[in-house]
Amino acid sequence: MIENYLLEELVAFAETGTLAKTAAALNVTQPTVTRGMQKLETDWEVQLFDRQPNRLSLTPAGELAAKEAATLLAANHQAVERVRNFAHSRRVLTIATTVPGPLVALKYIQAQLPEHTQLPGASQPEDQVIAGLKNNDYLLGFSNHSLSTEAIDSQLIGTEHLAINLNQFMFQANQSTITFAELKDLSFVVPSDIGP
Repeated sequence: MIENYLLEELVAFAETGTLAKTAAALNVTQPTVTRGMQKLETDWEVQLFDRQPNRLSLTPAGELAAKEAATLLAANHQAVERVRNFAHSRRVLTIATTVPGPLVALKYIQAQLPEHTQLPGASQPEDQVIAGLKNNDYLLGFSNHSLSTEAIDSQLIGTEHLAINLNQFMFQANQSTITFAELKDLSFVVPSDIGP
């Protein structure tokens, strides 16, 4: 197994182009970086560097190794974040929503929710909520339709209805039903965010 510090050195070298700049970027000595690069070549049994007098550069295999190292470091970082978020979700109930309606209901029953509940400040785009649920940023999400995926299970908890109040002197108020076409040119006072 390759240690992260070796991968970090390789990625830093690919970005900076010199041992001195790599050492400075990582706050280590140049001989430390040189030993790390040699160890990496020995462990992988591949020549990663083209050594010329006063010049060190990556071979094509070294360039590929640097790209793969960057990918591995990013995956490692994401895994650590997912685990941390999961551990956090076990202590705190984090909620997200794609529609504003649940925010009103949750604020109304907030005293009945677990002590460590984090309510969202506003609704978010669906792709952000799905990504947050998959990454354990949120433990619970609300949407106006199913969000079921391999990692997410959805359950219908209710429906939301739109109602309007018409002035009793309007002819539409005396009808038993009304269409959106009949309401088309009327003005209404509504909350700033009523959802889709």
